[in-house]
Formats: sequence, structure tokens, C-alpha cells
Amino acid sequence: MLVHAATAPNAVLRTLPALPDTLWVPSLHAAWAASAAVTSAYGPREALPVAEHLTAPQEAEELFVRAAAHGDDHTIKFTDTALDVGDAAALTAAGRAIELNTPAW
Repeated sequence: MLVHAATAPNAVLRTLPALPDTLWVPSLHAAWAASAAVTSAYGPREALPVAEHLTAPQEAEELFVRAAAHGDDHTIKFTDTALDVGDAAALTAAGRAIELNTPAW
């Protein structure tokens, strides 16, 4: 469920060009509120230490191929969001999500 804290705001961001300008600010407020609610409900009380076994950041193309082959819709959307962010932490998290989530096939 926590994956939605990242993917929901990204989905809203992608829809903004199709919306009237007057809906941009309310849409961003709704995305922020949804992300905050999901994080507060499902996030850990304290941050967990970064495990040494985490997958190192990978090239964007490799992550995309791995996520698509994985097939799980949440894994694909989370990887897509991580690729939009593009920093090492996001790419590492996407690699770890691919490892942890159950493949669709």
C-alpha cells in the first residue's frame, strides 16, 4: 500500500496537462494529502536503516526491462516513478521492489 505514496502524486502530475489550469493547485493538494495519509497509515514509526544487501542503483533501461518482465502493476508503476525521479536512492528502491514483490507471471 505504501507504494501509492509515490505513485499517486506521479499519476496526478502526468494528468495536469490535460486539466484546466484552475484544477492544477487542487489536484496537487489532493495528491499531497493522499500521499501524507498513506504514509501516516502504512509507514513505519521510525525510519529503518538501509540494509547492506540492497541492490545497487542500475541503469534506467535495465530497471525498465526488469520491471516489465516482472509484470506486477505496482512494481511497474513504482519503477516508472523512480525513473522519473532518477536519483540513486529512487533507482535502488525500484530495484529492491522488483526483488521483493511477487511477479505477476
